[in-house]
Amino acid sequence: MKQTLISQIEATFDSTGWQYRKVEQQPVIECEFEAYNAKVAMHIQAFEELSTASIMAQLSFRIPPASRLPVWDALMRTNLTLNVGNFEANIETGEVFFRISNVFAEGCVDDGIITSLVRTAIVEMDRITPFLAELNRQPQQPIDALLAREDLLPPVSGEATP
Repeated sequence: MKQTLISQIEATFDSTGWQYRKVEQQPVIECEFEAYNAKVAMHIQAFEELSTASIMAQLSFRIPPASRLPVWDALMRTNLTLNVGNFEANIETGEVFFRISNVFAEGCVDDGIITSLVRTAIVEMDRITPFLAELNRQPQQPIDALLAREDLLPPVSGEATP
């Protein structure tokens, strides 16, 4: 019997020791990871017919209306620098997400790709969190100067460990 994409994703999570919750009646798992700056909530969905996995990390706080325009500007500027994945925002609720997806060749789901996608989502959301918190605190500050601040970046280690 052919294994489903979501069952292969679950097997990857099991082999890495990552905790997760299955969403009833959906090809979805959810989890949280403790990162350097914040707890990162994650939603992983398998689209079987497309052989695609979509990983979405969510910012740990919402953006209030007074800060939304500068935050959206900062997210779009950040997206220009990314090679994979992108930041998204719900303009009505103030929620911010980082989404990364992969299309797998039929029958070629690789644990390394799945773990890399998850780790990338964690790292990118953790990296942007203090910048967005600063914009929440002071929305009028110059965005270029804020995004150039290296003191807000998490330390770089040899391995990303969710």
